[in-house]
Amino acid sequence: MTSDQLKKYFDVRSRCAEVFDSIPSTNTYLKTNRRDAGTLVLAISQSAGHGQYERVFESPASGLYMSICVDYLPGIPMTLAAANAVTDALYSLFGLSCSVKWVNDIIANEKKLCGILSESVFCGEEFYTVIGFGLNIKKGVLSDGLSSIAISLEELLEDALPEDTVGALACEIADNLERELTLGADIIFERYKSRCVTEIPENALVL
Repeated sequence: MTSDQLKKYFDVRSRCAEVFDSIPSTNTYLKTNRRDAGTLVLAISQSAGHGQYERVFESPASGLYMSICVDYLPGIPMTLAAANAVTDALYSLFGLSCSVKWVNDIIANEKKLCGILSESVFCGEEFYTVIGFGLNIKKGVLSDGLSSIAISLEELLEDALPEDTVGALACEIADNLERELTLGADIIFERYKSRCVTEIPENALVL
């Protein structure tokens, strides 16, 4: 879908969203341009996508690059809630049972399908959290170095994807996340543990 088509898709579903052909980073944009909770920012591609510890996150025009602004909720493991939201969306929309690699990678066939980055912002009296998602949609676009450790939705489904795949995933993930954040930390953590395939550090600080 083009950026204009995505805008219309979200308008029909009454989901507040800003869509760009390309920006440096959807997370950076929302961190510096606060929006109401629930607002999505999507980009067809990113020129400066990043993950944890400012690692470079390749963002060619072949994926879902989205950030959502949510209220700051002390004690709620935001990244774990986001991981649950993504795995639920992939199952409900495509029947895919994906796993999680501690702490923020969604795994399928032992390869990375999606990365998540949660960043809380404290500015004066304003506290809020921005959660970013980068999910590989189309195959054969990532660099050689990443193609051996990453996988795309297209490869997993082995079929042509519906035209509205990006829009449908974005809405489903956002809806799931908003529900997930109402469950409480203990339930979120238990749901996360049931799908995590790597060791969870003792006394880990989960944000």
